[in-house]
Amino acid sequence: MKNLLSKIVLWAILIIPWLTLFFLKKEQVKHFMPVGILSSFLMLLYNLVAYNEKHWIIKVHILPWLKPSFESFILSGFIVTTIWVFHFTYQRFWIYLLTNIIIDFMFAIFPLPNLLQNKLGIYQLVNITPWGRFIIFVILSIVIYGYQKWQEEIFNIN
Repeated sequence: MKNLLSKIVLWAILIIPWLTLFFLKKEQVKHFMPVGILSSFLMLLYNLVAYNEKHWIIKVHILPWLKPSFESFILSGFIVTTIWVFHFTYQRFWIYLLTNIIIDFMFAIFPLPNLLQNKLGIYQLVNITPWGRFIIFVILSIVIYGYQKWQEEIFNIN
């Protein structure tokens, strides 16, 4: 039963975020989609490194051919969350950074790890601490902000 509930939660994480984009204007989604895709790509790379370094063991998958990644988050959560965060905070770096610190804390430290790891048993951390993941996520958020600024410069030049 726990495995079924875990899969339902993972499917919800995969599908529901995409539905929230209907609340944004098409132009806003198009504007921030490249940085959303970059965030997803960087998380995919991090998942590959984490797998090889045995940062965690993922116990429940909904798309088995995408092992060893957190496919629900890579294919949906990170992309859509990035779009929403940029929608509300872009051009205000310190607000963006504070927002990301809060979201990264919730994902790496509390409450999501408690739900996904302890209650649902979806994964188990092995060779990384929650604070180590938190630092990685914050660093990646700074990288993707720089990427978006760079994209803005390119589009303004043309």
